Amino acid sequence: MHKLFLLALVLLSLMTGCAREPEPAIVPPPTADFAARPDEGITPLKVTFTDLSTGDVTRWHWDFGDGQFSNESEPGHIYTSAGNYTVSLAVMGPSGSDVETKVEYIKVGSRVISWEEAGSYIGQHKVVEGTIVGTHYASDTKSQPTFLDFHKPYQDYFKCIIWGRDREKFIKEFPPNPESYFLNKHVQVTGLLEEYLKGSGIPEIILRDPSQIKVIGE
Repeated sequence: MHKLFLLALVLLSLMTGCAREPEPAIVPPPTADFAARPDEGITPLKVTFTDLSTGDVTRWHWDFGDGQFSNESEPGHIYTSAGNYTVSLAVMGPSGSDVETKVEYIKVGSRVISWEEAGSYIGQHKVVEGTIVGTHYASDTKSQPTFLDFHKPYQDYFKCIIWGRDREKFIKEFPPNPESYFLNKHVQVTGLLEEYLKGSGIPEIILRDPSQIKVIGE
């Protein structure tokens, strides 16, 4: 009888253990990320921010870098002063929070300059205006650059370059291809004025996104 009692206790213990509630799943905190379009231009520059965060997010806090903030998930913002702006996004959810900061992410120029002035602003973000008088797609070169030239001959004068890795974006936006689309067009281009070659004083802008160039006249 005593053995039967002990056996009953063991069985009861096993049954109780089987009925135990499962451990709750651990939900990771969200990971903040975002993008902006356009990320450079001239004042007043209207920028649309896109939330790319992952995880369960219930609250957002944007810092646009110019003293303005937003709690919307995907806000728009207008930059009214020239400068390079650092943008931060803080996201919060039931399981935690995270912050993503992009240093000098938004670049805003103050005025349009002519292509003849470009050499005086190397190292600065500017909007440059002029007529593209020559174009060339160097398909046989390793980086497959597209050249948009603002003077003939193109050597030693301002030009824009589209590298081969970005070419498809420009073909989609400006069919059939950028060298045909922009030839003899009056344009404004936005970007960082760099030297080609280094130390030469010859200015160029590398175009990485179609939003950096727009036609303002034929």
